[in-house]
Amino acid sequence: MKFCKVWIEQCEAARRIEAEFRVRNALSYLVGEKFLNFLEVAETDLEFRADVPAFAAEVKSIFEPWQLAEYLEIARQTEPFDPDLYAEDDDPEMIEDQRHDDIRRSARDLLLVEQARGWLLEEVGP
Repeated sequence: MKFCKVWIEQCEAARRIEAEFRVRNALSYLVGEKFLNFLEVAETDLEFRADVPAFAAEVKSIFEPWQLAEYLEIARQTEPFDPDLYAEDDDPEMIEDQRHDDIRRSARDLLLVEQARGWLLEEVGP
């Protein structure tokens, strides 16, 4: 099987997770981790990009639209950057670099979640 088809096994795993550990865990695994990562890879890989519609359709067949909508409201949310976590003698430049990395990561996650919302909650993907 081509690596870009890994989503098929991931969807099967999500069904097992849902049966054993509930919907929330299955959503976190399949949408919050696998689908969002797949979208990120699809930005630069044509084979992955070609499989996004099929992957999205399979995700939509597993979960109800309201479950997807609720989950996407909180997907990849993290705590805001807290400079107080660093010691006074830590390098201020290093702390600022960490803050910038946090901003970039948060922005990237927000864009991926919005892209997922388009694929999973709209009739036609972006």
